Amino acid sequence: MGYRHNMDEKSPVDSITPGAYEPGEVSSAASPSAATSPPYRHFAKEYKDNVYNPGAIPRIPLRVPMKNARRSMLPPMNLDHRASFEPPSPASTIASTGHMLPSYMLSPMNLDHRASYEPPSPASTITSTGHMLPSYKVDSTGELHRDESVPAPDAGDPDEKQWFNHRNRSRRFLVIVGIVTLVIIVTLAIALPVGLRNKVSTQGSQADDGDDPSGMPFPAGAFSFKTSLQKTEAGCTSKNTTWRCDPMRPGDSTTFYWDITQLNSYTYAITSNENPFAPDFKNVSMRIRDYSKPTERLEFSFSMNKTVTPSDAGSPTNRAAKCTYVDTAFQATLYTRKRGTTLFNPPKHHAKYSAWPGDVRIVQSLDSTIGQPMCRDAMDHVIADVAAGPGTCQCQYTNANSQT
Repeated sequence: MGYRHNMDEKSPVDSITPGAYEPGEVSSAASPSAATSPPYRHFAKEYKDNVYNPGAIPRIPLRVPMKNARRSMLPPMNLDHRASFEPPSPASTIASTGHMLPSYMLSPMNLDHRASYEPPSPASTITSTGHMLPSYKVDSTGELHRDESVPAPDAGDPDEKQWFNHRNRSRRFLVIVGIVTLVIIVTLAIALPVGLRNKVSTQGSQADDGDDPSGMPFPAGAFSFKTSLQKTEAGCTSKNTTWRCDPMRPGDSTTFYWDITQLNSYTYAITSNENPFAPDFKNVSMRIRDYSKPTERLEFSFSMNKTVTPSDAGSPTNRAAKCTYVDTAFQATLYTRKRGTTLFNPPKHHAKYSAWPGDVRIVQSLDSTIGQPMCRDAMDHVIADVAAGPGTCQCQYTNANSQT
């Protein structure tokens, strides 16, 4: 059987009988090159005794589908259109020109996809940004329109629920913080004025009670030292009446008023207040002895000029109106934990110029010194009637018999 083409003979298209064409059949006479040139394959369709050559048919321009603007808004669909493709019947393959269309024109890729389009599910319309696209439906003309009847799905995604829950918790936390802050501000606004009034009232009552305003721990502070004259000696002078201790009679009491200031852990300073019967001094260094022991004590000493008015001044037996003892030693010992034979704990608070709680020992003394004392008469002339004695002059005070 040979290949023939006779345009005068009856056209094979007009002689095709239904059922003679089966898609996909390839004649054994087809060219070998046709089987290796995809996707356009030339098949020789066999019809009775004649062979149909599709290459003789004029080429029909390929119809390129125009891109729809609405379709471009949709994400690309990964639908397999070939799954729903059914081969057309032979009658549907005849074009308006009366010729059989080539098989490559009947490829499933050139079919109108709108025939098998199904709107994507809501889950497939969620884009990479996490937002859901509106639903679309296909009308009778094959155009896509937004489907207003399909409601937007609820925020049922676990991530969205977690985000909403977190936002609600944050709001509740901020509300709680705001309430607590408001309560604190109101409480402070009410409590501060009351506390300040109470503090002023307390300070006023303490001032009325005479508490020491220094606020320093014992033994620092202002104290009174009530003592009594225990012993008097006048061995440093040739005339006993030229040495005198205040008060004049033994057993009489005298009070010293001193202020103690702490300089460091082991050093203090002491200053006297004005007292006509006591020596005047300022910021004399004190030393602490036997720290934290029952015999713990503060000691200080200094030298002074002691001026004495003789008890028999102006008498025929004594021309001396006053005598001065240069470099007389003043020594004081203040016990901080012992009073007599009784031990006590140092007090934490005390009133200003309250009595010193421990033992007190004060001594004024001068050893025999040539040229001592220096005496003057009523005319302020130096006299030689009084000379140095062989012994020691001394005034000794303690608080052993004093009432605290």
